Amino acid sequence: MAKTIQSGVVQTILNLIDKEPFGLLGVSTCMNGKDFDYYIAAATDKDTPEELTEYTVPVCTWAVFECVGSMPSAIQVLQKRIVTEWLPTSGYEYANAPDIEVYYEGDQQSPDYKCEVWLPITRKK
Repeated sequence: MAKTIQSGVVQTILNLIDKEPFGLLGVSTCMNGKDFDYYIAAATDKDTPEELTEYTVPVCTWAVFECVGSMPSAIQVLQKRIVTEWLPTSGYEYANAPDIEVYYEGDQQSPDYKCEVWLPITRKK
């Protein structure tokens, strides 16, 4: 990530944000146990710059969880709780779509830093 920030790519991605969610996105595309890709991304309707790759997130229902705390430990704890506590008792299961982390501006090392985890869901059958 440090190389990505230093290269200016993150700023290029941030400049693309023009729709919700208004934050830097971490998009994990490991669906159905297949290849894992992680995109540093933006929600945008703007044209994708030539040096970047476009990924279209499928339309889905999302369970959105607020995360508060210092990164990355706070989000790791939350993700574990979502999968081990919330998901088994929720009446929902993973949908065939990527997980999304939404990172907002602020000090990610602060104990009161806020971000979100978006889990793609569908009703259990």
